[in-house]
Amino acid sequence: MFGSKKADLYADQDGRNGSYVQEYEYRTIVMLGAPGFDKLLNERAAEGWELVNGCMAGTMHYGYMRRRLKQNAA
Repeated sequence: MFGSKKADLYADQDGRNGSYVQEYEYRTIVMLGAPGFDKLLNERAAEGWELVNGCMAGTMHYGYMRRRLKQNAA
């Protein structure tokens, strides 16, 4: 478990030498109540954010959003 070989998924990350390019920026939104959450979600969508995942717990609504970084936009 500790100190063993890295999983194959992560093994090649040490050898990338900085070649990773981040394409998206991420943010979360939280709102009490569905009407307020819908309004906030629509405002963020107008700014170019897209909803990746959302959930609710009781009356709290959560959203995980992303948008493409401007320097990488084609």
